[in-house]
Amino acid sequence: MATATNYIYTFVGGNRTFSISGYSGDTAGAINTFNPNGVASTGSPNFWIPPVDVVLKDLSIVTGMTQTTQVLTENGATKSGTTLSIASHLNTLANRAPLSIPFKAGTQIGTMTI
Repeated sequence: MATATNYIYTFVGGNRTFSISGYSGDTAGAINTFNPNGVASTGSPNFWIPPVDVVLKDLSIVTGMTQTTQVLTENGATKSGTTLSIASHLNTLANRAPLSIPFKAGTQIGTMTI
């Protein structure tokens, strides 16, 4: 049985930190949703557009997904090739792997669960 869950993406840029809520329905091939102003859900947008150049510094995934194992980042319509292991970014881990994935201002940032 699939277990939907939420993420927190932490981006840094322009002397600001952006904590963006993400949502996954735990279905392989599904596009995840984003919400910069609250908790993401099935009805949230499929992307977030940063107002400045940003770097993805952390991904914190709530423990519980059972059907999928990775998150693939997308930069605009292009899959960027950055695959993040869900097991390495669970919110219960004290020492998640640090990230440094850059995105340009105005780019649609999205993720797909695989």
